[in-house]
This record gives sequence, C-alpha cells and structure tokens, in this order.
Amino acid sequence: MSKDRLTTVLESWEAVIGLEIHTELTSLNTKMFCGCPVQFGGESNTRVCPVCLGMPGALPVPNESAVEATILAGLALDCRISRWSQFHRKNYFYPDMPKDYQISQYDLPFCVGGGVNVEIDGDGCAQRLDRAAVGADPDGTYTTRIGITRIHLEEDTGKMVHVGGSEGRIAGATHSLVDFNRAGTALMELVSEPEIRTPEEARRFAQKVRLVFLTLGVSDCNMEEGSMRVDANVSLRRRGDIEFGVKAEVKNMNSFKALHDALAYEILRQGDVLDAGGTIDQETRHWDAGKKRTSSLRSKEYAHDYRYFPEPDMVPFTFDDEYIDRLRARLPELPDARGSRYMAEYGLPKHDAAVLSGDLELGDYFEQVVEGVGVPLARAAANLVLGDFSAYLNAAGSTPTDADVGPRKLARLIQLVDDGTISGKQAKEVFAEMVATGEKPRQIIDRLGMRQVSDSGAIEEVVDRVLASNAAQVAEYRAGKHGLLGFFVGAVMREMGGQANPAVVNEILHARLDA
Repeated sequence: MSKDRLTTVLESWEAVIGLEIHTELTSLNTKMFCGCPVQFGGESNTRVCPVCLGMPGALPVPNESAVEATILAGLALDCRISRWSQFHRKNYFYPDMPKDYQISQYDLPFCVGGGVNVEIDGDGCAQRLDRAAVGADPDGTYTTRIGITRIHLEEDTGKMVHVGGSEGRIAGATHSLVDFNRAGTALMELVSEPEIRTPEEARRFAQKVRLVFLTLGVSDCNMEEGSMRVDANVSLRRRGDIEFGVKAEVKNMNSFKALHDALAYEILRQGDVLDAGGTIDQETRHWDAGKKRTSSLRSKEYAHDYRYFPEPDMVPFTFDDEYIDRLRARLPELPDARGSRYMAEYGLPKHDAAVLSGDLELGDYFEQVVEGVGVPLARAAANLVLGDFSAYLNAAGSTPTDADVGPRKLARLIQLVDDGTISGKQAKEVFAEMVATGEKPRQIIDRLGMRQVSDSGAIEEVVDRVLASNAAQVAEYRAGKHGLLGFFVGAVMREMGGQANPAVVNEILHARLDA
C-alpha cells in the first residue's frame, strides 16, 4: 500500500474517522453481573453460571469494581461523570449472546465528553494536509485533540470458534462452535467523536487510550487475546464539504498496525469508488490482515432496532461529588503528566520524554535507574535506556520487567562511566557482556582489564609519539585543517587499546597542536 497514493487520495477527499474501543476489565476477578472468574483461555464453557447464561430467575448483581474502573477511566480522560445513570437491555440475536440481549448503557452512560491530545510526528504528518489548521510546527509535527463522545459499561459476548475450511477462517468454515467463558465479562466501551482525519491519528489515539488504561491498571489491554478490540467507522467527503459521507464500519483489527493499515486501505477503496462516480454502501467490513484488504460482511443500510429499555432487575445509579472526588484521588500520574515531569525534573528532550512516558514498563525501568544514579545523571540514564537497552529488548523480544539486565546493574554501569573508570565506548562492550553473561559491570571490567587510563603522563607519551610519526598531518592541522583532530584522537586510542580517557586525550592534543 503506497504512502504516496494515500496522500494523493487525501488531497481530494477528507477522511472522517470515529473509533469504538472495547476494553475488557481483566483486572477484575469476576464478571460484570455474576461471580464467575475472568481469565483468558481454559476449557470451553467451564466459567459460566445461570446468571451469565441468562437462565430464568437468575438475577444480575453489578460489579462495583467495574463501575469504579469505568469512572476512573472517564476521570483520566477528562470526561464529565453523570450524576444519574442506569443500565438498559439491548435486544439482538447473536449466536454467542446466551441471553439474546445484552445488559449495556444507552442514553445515560457513566462518562460523557472528554478527549485525548494526540501528538503526530514522522511520516504520519504527511497524511494530514491541513497541518496549518492544527498549528503544526515548522517540521510538520502537530498535536490535535480528539474528542470522546462517551464511555459506558456493558457485558461482553462469548466467542465463536469457526472449524474447518480455510485455516479455520469464517470463509469456508464447515461449522461453528460457541464458547461462553467470555460472556458476561465487564466490557468498557469508549466511543470517539468523528474527529480523526488520518490512519496515523487513529493509531496514536488508540495507543494513547491503551496507555491510560494500563496506567490505571483496569485491563491488560491485550489485543491479541481480545481484551482490547477496536472498530472503526470511516467515510470520505470532498475537501471543504461539511456534510459527512456514507460510512463503512471496519472490524477485526487486532493490532495498532492492523488499525492503521485497514483504515488506509478503506480510504483508498472508498476514494477509488467515488472518483469513478460510484457510491459507498453503508455496511460492516472485515479486515483480512493476510490479504491486506477489507471485505463486506453485512449490510447496515438501516439502523438496527435494538428495542432498548431500562434493565428491570437493577435500580439506577446516583453518584455524588464525594464519591467522585474519592475516585479522583485514586488517579495515578498519567502519561502526559509523566512526560512533562521528565522534561522539567530531568531535563530530557521532548522526544525522549514522550518515548519513556509512552511505555509504562520502560518508564518505570528508567525511573528505577535514575533512583540508582541520581537526577544529575538522568540524561545519561535516558540515553542508555533508549539506546543499547531498548535495542537489546527488541532483539531478545523481551520486556523491561523480564530483562536479564536489571536497573541496578544499569545504574552502576552509568556511574562507572561518569567517574572515569571506563569510557562510553567501553560501556557498550561492558553492556554486551552483561547481557551475555549476567555478570556485574565491575566484574566484567576486571576480567577484561578494561579500566580507562586517565593518567596524563602516560597519555602524553603516546600523544608525543603519534604526533612525531605524523608530522605531515600536524602541519596540515596547524595550517587550519582542524578536522584532523579526530585522526589524532583515533591514533592515540588505537595505541592505548581504547583505554585512554577521551577527554584527557583531547585536552593534551589541543595543548600540543595549538601551542
């Protein structure tokens, strides 16, 4: 899928995108309205009871922790918390819906309004052609606020397992089985305003929401296991038009890359249809990650009549200021605030602060390293964590929590560079040995004899030899070719096996050459 082609389509058509982010509250021990345990996997249809199966006479009891988690999410995302709310029954038939209705919320959700600030940089900036309208920086980087319509709470459906056919996919499956283990799990749904204009904005918005939910600890947000699922509504309109076009809903996007690619494909598809004089059908479409395309699932020409009515087995909810303030006091430091603190307290550049605050585990690891080295060395800690340490994690497919190199070891390595025991170049070798052997930095330095030489007398002897054997280059340097300084530094470092203190080498060379 060509980036240039997407940009070409977006020159004529403006995309209007809204997301529905469904998040299972996996941090809870039990389902939304019963005591069945919440856990991924396991033998099918073993974590069910009369309540989540909708047996006659079984009454639902709302999970208080699920309500609190939803309100916490709303507070974290700047939503207004409804003082009066209630559950409704949403009536529709799906094979994996055991009750033939879903207990959900209709016109009185727990959380209303709010929004998320989304920062776009890199190649994603090219997708937004009206960057000036969103106050883009000279390099094209911009921040846009995506509004939230609502966050409401409901119960999840079960899971269909399609058997036979082509690799078990829906198309060609010979039959389908139903697993009700997931049915009744507390499901929080966030609906965005249709204010997203590019696939990259959609991806960043979903990533930011996921990061907030992880920070709150309400869900593991595992997209591969289905505990976070994203649906997207996308339409096109002529640039400058106000009216929305006909939308298509895209499903089955189980990663942020899939979300981006599916939206990019759908924009291209709709653009081609409209450019050819055709019309867009209102429908639900399926994203096939293998074929990199969407395909029609079912028509949505008319709105479903879900026959909502208030859940008769539960009373409405009322929340006073004291209750809401008590939950607000439980909010942890949120990602944006964390990034701002990294810049203010540690002096980190905006990019470094954004990367570290944008990964919950990596940010925690970084702060543990800073605890070991002190605030004055926070920049050095950030450089090592974002550099060699992150490269190691990517190569090993590991996470900061599972890493073989703990924050205390990394802190000690930084201190050894700072006190002149080893150079920054040597630190890279020591880090590689730490990964390979699990040894402490000091043990590796002693074993390999890697201590940095800072004795000026020893270094002066080597500098004098190097200058004597390179008289022509010395003359060129003194004639104004100062770029040769690096040549001399390299020659000295080679003679000393890379163990000379680079700062001392530079100081002595300047004294000799500039005399």
